[in-house]
Amino acid sequence: MHDDAGDLRFFVLLVEAGNLTAVARHLNVSAGASSRRLARMEERLGVRLVTRTSRRFDLTDEGQTFYERAAEIMTDIEAAEAEISANQKELRGVLRIGAPLELGRRRLADFVSEFADRFPKLRVHLLLSDEGLDVVNSRLDLAIRIGMPNETGVVATKIMSSERVICAAPAYLEKFGMPATPAELNRHRCICLMRGHELGMLDRWRLSREGEDQIVEVTPHLSTTSGEVVHDWALKGKGIVFKVLWDVGDDLQCGRLVRLLPEYQGETIGLFATMPSRRNVPLRVRTFLDNLRDFLAHRPSWH
Repeated sequence: MHDDAGDLRFFVLLVEAGNLTAVARHLNVSAGASSRRLARMEERLGVRLVTRTSRRFDLTDEGQTFYERAAEIMTDIEAAEAEISANQKELRGVLRIGAPLELGRRRLADFVSEFADRFPKLRVHLLLSDEGLDVVNSRLDLAIRIGMPNETGVVATKIMSSERVICAAPAYLEKFGMPATPAELNRHRCICLMRGHELGMLDRWRLSREGEDQIVEVTPHLSTTSGEVVHDWALKGKGIVFKVLWDVGDDLQCGRLVRLLPEYQGETIGLFATMPSRRNVPLRVRTFLDNLRDFLAHRPSWH
């Protein structure tokens, strides 16, 4: 396989240096290696590029044409490299981020818009879906996922952990009372999230107390495929929910929801950032991820 770009660069340097010895010194190779490389180029192109004497060489007409085009191409390459390097310093281009619908709309949208405000030459696209976005097939730079992803061809980094908690609105508790034990949950109106036909109903609530685990299988009074609807129903006093703190932490803090059975700990859920497997992560992605980690670290009610 030819190193076409390398040959172009070699020929431009040769013409500008004026002789094979000088270009060989610049490339840290022998003069003989430079001479053989020139001969291979001429053989491949089927023309003589230079006329050589023992002390100097002159470009043929073909060589002059080839040099002018090669110089233009190398200038374009150097300009592209300079532009990419500049982009890496000031953040420009397009950043495509994916996230679950409720998490993205209620928790990440403001952060993303404020991040974009700080980098006016950066265009940010936020794609939201409850179906789970494939970071590779959706051509995303980064996707926020709940739980450890099992996709191939991606790198996953945990950016936060949060606990599931049982909670309800004061209006619900005033009307139906408060469960005293996990077993009493089945006497109450529970609200569950559905994850489509394959994953089914999230009606098995895993709890732990003093190192002992138990699973309560509730019978939902209401269920939906939308996490946002589950949250809204809870706020309106329609039932008891088992939600992650990043969803309901602020509501608990200001009294819109009340935590139930606080002596029991719910399962811990990880929030992950997934990226396509690649050696060099663009600076715009690294900068966004660093800022997102800092943003989440300063939200104690979400942990």
